Amino acid sequence: MLPLLAVLVSVSAQVPRAIPASVKSPDTIAIASIKAGHHDCPHCDLMGADLTNQCVKRGNLEGAKFDGAKLVLMCMSYADFSGASFRNADLAGANLAHAKVENADFTGANLSITSIRGTDLSRAIGLTQVQLARACADSETKVPAGLKAKTCS
Repeated sequence: MLPLLAVLVSVSAQVPRAIPASVKSPDTIAIASIKAGHHDCPHCDLMGADLTNQCVKRGNLEGAKFDGAKLVLMCMSYADFSGASFRNADLAGANLAHAKVENADFTGANLSITSIRGTDLSRAIGLTQVQLARACADSETKVPAGLKAKTCS
């Protein structure tokens, strides 16, 4: 019985364990698709991805997860990000003009010099005054009650 136990322990040590959901990497196929110029990727897992300088203009990214992603200088105008998550994402210099962001979560996101011109953020989640003070809005931009957007020329 003891040799059988030793074999089971040895085999058990060689069996790969499931990776916890919190440690999983983003969907590499989805990232490659966006980098290849495809703009639609609804409900994609793009957490932690580096999508610097990529374009998803007019794309469908509804419900996508961009948590912790690097989205610097990304062209995201007119795209649908309804229900998407941008928690702790870096959107510095990104163009979110006229994007749909209803119920999108921006908790902890960097919006420095991010264009939010013409974007209705009134139903976005997790936005703070500090974030909006760093972004660039216009007279058409809508923000949650109690917050103000900075207009840029």
